[in-house]
Amino acid sequence: MPAVETRLSRRWLLLGLGTGALSLAASVKKGCAADFYQGKTLTMIVGFAPGGGVDTTARLLARHLARFIPGQPGVVVQNMEGAAGVIAANYLARRVAPDGLTLAVPGRSWFVEGVVKSSGVTFDPTKFTWIGSPGAVNSMMFVRASTGIKTFDELKSSPRTLTFGSLGSTTPTGMVPTMLAALGVPIKVIYGYVSTARVLLALEQGEVDGVFTVEESFSRRQDLIKNKVVIPILQNKPTLAGIPLVREELPKTEEALLTLVLALENFGLPVVGPAGIPPERVDLVRQAFVAMSGDAEYQAEAAKVEQPTGAPLDGMQLTTMINDLAAAATPDIVAAYKRLGAAK
Repeated sequence: MPAVETRLSRRWLLLGLGTGALSLAASVKKGCAADFYQGKTLTMIVGFAPGGGVDTTARLLARHLARFIPGQPGVVVQNMEGAAGVIAANYLARRVAPDGLTLAVPGRSWFVEGVVKSSGVTFDPTKFTWIGSPGAVNSMMFVRASTGIKTFDELKSSPRTLTFGSLGSTTPTGMVPTMLAALGVPIKVIYGYVSTARVLLALEQGEVDGVFTVEESFSRRQDLIKNKVVIPILQNKPTLAGIPLVREELPKTEEALLTLVLALENFGLPVVGPAGIPPERVDLVRQAFVAMSGDAEYQAEAAKVEQPTGAPLDGMQLTTMINDLAAAATPDIVAAYKRLGAAK
């Protein structure tokens, strides 16, 4: 009997030593990851031009995220505009070293283009390292008050066609107005704007009559709403009383397509990194994002530019979401999406 106890004791001792060794190794890796960022510079790539909603949020995230990464690296923001974030995402996938020193905020709809494998896309969004997002957003249709249009019903019956500024034919700013125009709503979409800031400038100057975009696009141009230069007439989520929903204006047969088009709302404005970043560095940066999201200083500054802070998404949640989105993109839905994106 004592011999058995001795054998058991030795076995548990060995198991204990093994567990302790694993814990020690994990601690060493975490410590090395923390040391790695000391004295380094974190580059944040932004897929849009300076001044718009994406750029505003990206700079806010970059500035505060670095405060919570052990070693507090310096931060450089690099704007890489084009194709509504696709150019930045392509660059992240093909040109960036997976060392954890370069992250990106490509934009709002780029990952949908990756899911449907649009022309020009060279990345797989399910392969990226997803860090976090401030949270879900809501899209709305705004029109210039000077058009005399006060409601969506008035737009539908307008004898004049209204022009809508768009970031591109494969973004919600172009797709949703195009879906409505196909039903007879007098809308003409104007493409070619490289940032929401430029769309809003065109809207302010009367170059276009309206825009369909996320509310946060007006983060630096709240004056346009407060001074009633523009008014909301349609929304995707029921946040404003008395304003109809996009889904109410489209036939049920378009619901699955609209869900894919507006998938960006549930993701918000995510921060991603290239595939292959060492796991211990991923953990540190993800933990930093969560800590930042609950920080009073960050929340106060985010509130000033009307960015969401109440329901942030962590990297694991986003990873599950992008995998689910990719799995739900059936060939029929993808084909419908591409036909819509090709309609000009």
